[in-house]
Amino acid sequence: MYKITTKNRKNTGFTLLELLVVIVIIGLLAAYVGPKYFAQLGKSEVTIAKSQIEAFDKAVDTFRLDVGRFPTSEEGLAC
Repeated sequence: MYKITTKNRKNTGFTLLELLVVIVIIGLLAAYVGPKYFAQLGKSEVTIAKSQIEAFDKAVDTFRLDVGRFPTSEEGLAC
């Protein structure tokens, strides 16, 4: 049998230790970035809701100026 020495063998892949180090680094990055991403996502949903409420308020005011009264429930305000 032939004995493979470190000088003669080809670099065939990563060692288990190298893979574990990379996985730990990726996990640390995900633990740092993940909460910031989801916090920003929540803030953007609040901002979108506020802008939709403002648009609805402007639409109701425009209706009142055009018609002279606020819309009734039959005209689309009821849930």
